[in-house]
Amino acid sequence: MTLEQLLKTFQDRYDLVGVINLDDWYARAPTERPEWLRERLHSVHRPEFADNQRLIFTLSQGDEYISEMDAAGVILTTLQNQLNQVDISNFFAVLLTNTPEQIEPARAVMAKYSTDPVPILVEYFDGNLPAKRITTDRRNLGYNYNSLRPLKIKVDELNEQQKQLLLESNNFCIYPWVHLYVEPNGSAYPCCGATYQAESVLGNTNRTPMREIWNDQPMRDLRLHMLNDQPSKTCSRCYEQEAAGFFSMRNSANKHHGHHIGRVDATSADGTVDKFSMIYWDVRFSNLCNLRCRSCGPSFSSSWFQDQLQLAPDYGDKHKPLIFAGKYETDLWEQLIEHIDHVEQIYFAGGEPMMMDEHYRILEELERRGRFDVRLIYNTNFTQTTLKDRYVFDYWKKFDSVAVGASLDAMGSRGEYIRKGTDWAKVEENRRVMMEVCPAVDFYISATVSILNAWHVPDFHRDWSERGLINPRDFNVNILTDPKHYRLDIAPEEFKKEIEKKYRAHLAWLTPQDSLRRASNGYESALTFMNATDNTHLIDTFWRKTNELDTIRSERMLDVLPELAALK
Repeated sequence: MTLEQLLKTFQDRYDLVGVINLDDWYARAPTERPEWLRERLHSVHRPEFADNQRLIFTLSQGDEYISEMDAAGVILTTLQNQLNQVDISNFFAVLLTNTPEQIEPARAVMAKYSTDPVPILVEYFDGNLPAKRITTDRRNLGYNYNSLRPLKIKVDELNEQQKQLLLESNNFCIYPWVHLYVEPNGSAYPCCGATYQAESVLGNTNRTPMREIWNDQPMRDLRLHMLNDQPSKTCSRCYEQEAAGFFSMRNSANKHHGHHIGRVDATSADGTVDKFSMIYWDVRFSNLCNLRCRSCGPSFSSSWFQDQLQLAPDYGDKHKPLIFAGKYETDLWEQLIEHIDHVEQIYFAGGEPMMMDEHYRILEELERRGRFDVRLIYNTNFTQTTLKDRYVFDYWKKFDSVAVGASLDAMGSRGEYIRKGTDWAKVEENRRVMMEVCPAVDFYISATVSILNAWHVPDFHRDWSERGLINPRDFNVNILTDPKHYRLDIAPEEFKKEIEKKYRAHLAWLTPQDSLRRASNGYESALTFMNATDNTHLIDTFWRKTNELDTIRSERMLDVLPELAALK
């Protein structure tokens, strides 16, 4: 039976409220596809459907997949999630397609996402079977955030050792083969998530060039530990996150850079990797920053210096307000230039990257070389969008992939207290302007969840979602692990129960709208993290540290965060 004949049988049998051709998905830019489908569903939505009414979806060009191994594709996953959100029961939905070999494996996955116990009715018509379409575009709603599969290489192209390392190992991470992280004080680590202890430091760029650190003994030892599937203390933060159910930095590294797994084969017996070309950059050129966040300090914020002097008057004997990662101010920039033709991804953080000249120099050099394919990722306090005559939104419009994670922990006076120096009205203005000037940029909140904002963060998330400043799914939960006196798990048992109750209610609102499962998984993992440990013995330290800083800043925490009276 042809598609036309099959449609005719449904027209004769039911009152059709609409026919949506899902093949039109491919006629739109990736960033426009999900919203196009959402608008089509809203256009046919009714407060109530009669029993004999049906909504028909047709698909003849096949689904779109992130990986060859995926069971459900982007289109069907998005369709199921948006039927949930728009509130159209699967009972009234019918899918007509010519791809049984794609649809049948997808049924179980779609049922997992569905809030409706009734599955979508699927009928097949005769026609040429389309090839399976593979994409690596993360801007599609069907992107599987928690999948371990590498994005830019097919699993069946990996050898057995490579599969084991990327998909099964609990300790392997690709970063020591493609990346080196440098802090504002020059300390080099395998990544920004490394546990900050003496044995984790690979070297210091104030004394040693990155090229020498690349194959110095600490880096070689770390590689060998990973190849032998042995844990390293350096990586304990990822282990802790994975135990709590988080998609860790290690998981993300293997997923996004796993296509460079061939470099592992070239590793010498002593852990040496001769090829020094950094694919992923994360270099904090300085600690230049305009904020004094409660969970930060002078090592990452020049503005913190004066507060630190009052907390520890002798701090100024050995430290300066502004520090640079290198022997001189432009040293790291000059070292990075040799890698600019190899780089695939750059992570800008700080300090505050929007205030740094090096950030704009990199963008200008990439522009000069036509390297608009480089993926740009930001962690920014989102209070600054210009530097002299440079306007960052103008640059972002030119690049293929830009993801901006705004380090915003709370809204209004709460946000201004936790991240001292924030002008909340300016933050909201920046977001509105960004939505007008470069709407295609992937913007999300990257909230550091601590005891300070644990109670309020769902309110912030929902407020920005309902005002259209973010999509509900675009909220990343980062769990603070240090300073320890700000951890979630210092909460007393009764306060933990209240936080959990609030998060469960928030998840009931969020989950149907969160196709990526990034935000939902973050809240779930935060609860696991919070309940795994009792650190109430740190409450006294929390009050002592809070009161010291309140005195210096002429603030009173309970005036702004009254819910934390529960810690007394």
